[in-house]
Amino acid sequence: MKKVSVIIPCFNATKYLPKCFMSLVQQTIGIDQIELIFVDDASTDEDATWNMLQEFERAYPESIMILKLEENMRQGGARNVALQYATGEYIAFVDADDFVSENFLLETYEKAKESDADIIQFEYFYYTDRLGAVDSGRNITPEVIEISSVSDRKRFLISEKVTYGCWNKLYRHTLLNEAHTAYAEHVIYEEPLFVYPLLYFANKIVILNDAYYYYRQNDSGTMRNDMRQEETLKMHADVQLAVWNFMKKTPFFKEYYDEIKLYFLHTYLYETLYFAKLRDFKPSYAFYKELEKTVLAEVPDYAQSIYSALIPKQMELYRMIGEGMTEVKFKEYWEQL
Repeated sequence: MKKVSVIIPCFNATKYLPKCFMSLVQQTIGIDQIELIFVDDASTDEDATWNMLQEFERAYPESIMILKLEENMRQGGARNVALQYATGEYIAFVDADDFVSENFLLETYEKAKESDADIIQFEYFYYTDRLGAVDSGRNITPEVIEISSVSDRKRFLISEKVTYGCWNKLYRHTLLNEAHTAYAEHVIYEEPLFVYPLLYFANKIVILNDAYYYYRQNDSGTMRNDMRQEETLKMHADVQLAVWNFMKKTPFFKEYYDEIKLYFLHTYLYETLYFAKLRDFKPSYAFYKELEKTVLAEVPDYAQSIYSALIPKQMELYRMIGEGMTEVKFKEYWEQL
């Protein structure tokens, strides 16, 4: 068994893929200890990406697997397909336009084995061709989080110490098998459906302040531009609704209802509007009303929370819903959001 399987979704990726590839095959853990699974997500570059992946496979046939999708499934779908083939003891994800430091897998794997961790979360750099690596600015205190009771998990869930991105983590493979989580497909912001449920199955999570991942920033980034459109903004909300529906089917829903409700209302309603505001994009009142309609149907007690003191801005929104959010009031709310 390989120590780590690394999954890399690729779409028209030839510009940055060589740097990503070199950073992975030069890992100090040793290429023979890792499995690299590259997925060509139905690229439209006349097989340029696929041809490059074939060259990679020929160079390291014992450590590289390449897969070609006939239908574009976006990153979530590509990762789901690759997970069916992964055999490593631990799983990591790297995007094709990003790259990692040479000690990434060795140090995170050793930390996982040493601590018997289900999830290792590490730090990252932002990266641009013009500026190079830029510190993320996150002031993280290293920590080992052990969860042995319901109260432990409740405190952990509201601490927000774990982010919902997938690529700044190393996961125990058996944890993924136990949780049966999968990424949302054909959408952007696909990661919460994979990451969030894992927080109910993991019993030991190690938070590191070491940065290993270089997260490339560019003006054409998916989240930056697509969140200025109602169609793709709705994808964000739909993924959070999918998280809610997934959690309703788990044995955790009743016992952790307050925490799951807190997460859902924040991410589905408040965060969707907040993301749009950050991008100077005002969604229509009709768009807002669809979100509100779902909240009223799914969470009749939306205005009640044992965590109300922690979320004053969200509670103000819920109060306005209770009073009747007219189009005029929505405009007023938007101005002060």
